[in-house]
Amino acid sequence: MKYDKLFMALLGASAAHGEASRQIFKDYGLTESQPKILYILDFNEGIIQKDFAQLCSIKPSTMTVQLTRLEKEGLIRREICYVSGGKKAYKIYLTKRGKEIADSLIERIDKLEEICFRGFTEDERNQLLSLLERVETNTTTLI
Repeated sequence: MKYDKLFMALLGASAAHGEASRQIFKDYGLTESQPKILYILDFNEGIIQKDFAQLCSIKPSTMTVQLTRLEKEGLIRREICYVSGGKKAYKIYLTKRGKEIADSLIERIDKLEEICFRGFTEDERNQLLSLLERVETNTTTLI
């Protein structure tokens, strides 16, 4: 379908990608927000919780709720550390099970991405991602 409005193109692509993604997440018993956390944590283990919330663009209170759920499910662990001024903080790590799930999830997401970019050149792929990032940045300034 040819779109002449950005919102229609984004809604269509988002709905199709979202449905495929949700099925993958469901296979792991994950909510829609948990894969993002596991994905980013897989590359940033030992990050301080406050910094992690900022990196994920998640409110600290929401991050605490999500991490508590993931901890109860045995996917992450938190270790107490002390930051400047002796303030208590938590470093976040994947457990062995969490690492296995994150790696498997990333493999499946990579396959979905291959499908999404089928027929795209590397330059087109990079350009699309760059353009979508710009749309996000421009839109975020409205909020």
